[in-house]
Amino acid sequence: MTASARPDARRNASPYLYGLENAAVARVLEGGQYGHSDVTEELERRIADFLGVPEAVAVASGTAALHTALLAAGIGPGREVIVPSMTFCATVQAILAVGATPRFVDIDPATLCVTDQLLMDALTDKTAAVLPVLFGGRPIDLRAIQAELDQRNIAVIEDAAHAFGSRNGTRRIGAYGALTCFSFGPIKNLICGQGGMVIPRTPVEADTIRRIRLLGVVQSQGERANTTSYRVDGFGLRYQLSAINAAIGQVQLESFQAAEGTRRHSKTSRR
Repeated sequence: MTASARPDARRNASPYLYGLENAAVARVLEGGQYGHSDVTEELERRIADFLGVPEAVAVASGTAALHTALLAAGIGPGREVIVPSMTFCATVQAILAVGATPRFVDIDPATLCVTDQLLMDALTDKTAAVLPVLFGGRPIDLRAIQAELDQRNIAVIEDAAHAFGSRNGTRRIGAYGALTCFSFGPIKNLICGQGGMVIPRTPVEADTIRRIRLLGVVQSQGERANTTSYRVDGFGLRYQLSAINAAIGQVQLESFQAAEGTRRHSKTSRR
């Protein structure tokens, strides 16, 4: 291979843009509302529709998604969260952020993911949640142990940072009942520049995550736009997804299914 024919290493793991992101960001900049806005909420609605779920809650990053999901599930000090030892450090940092203890388990070398049996073998009386990492976007089927987890009141929180658009059988990841956390960072399947999304299991979890992501403020963005006061109800963080980032995500989502088809065709062609 000649030097001129070599792949450009500078393009390795670079984000793919569809060409309309600049205009979408420019519209937000011209509108003057750069924080959480109706643009953010429109992305939430579109993601929920895409997955076929009632609600999706946008946050600032995949790490913020994991942190708020753990808080919404009531995970805290004195409890353990089972997590694969092969993962990005953000997965573990989110567990530490709620005061829980990570309990590491091995992975299946064939998939680079945990299995239901590995998780079951690691359960203790202190286990409050299992946090499988869908490495490379691979689904992890926990149906064989779900009844046992439910009986022991153990939450399933999926680190699906790699897995937006992936399927578990006929259903997309995020559409089958786990607290699912997506990342929309610059090298993910769908990008917002930086961003994340939580798919809650219940309306209560959705409300909790929405309150936490905006410093504990109870009122929605629309409600606060029509009043000069607001109420803070407990702990919160500045975890909201900006309208600038959400605008990028909307463009990405509009072309996602075409990109999905291209990836599948490319994979088939290489066999």
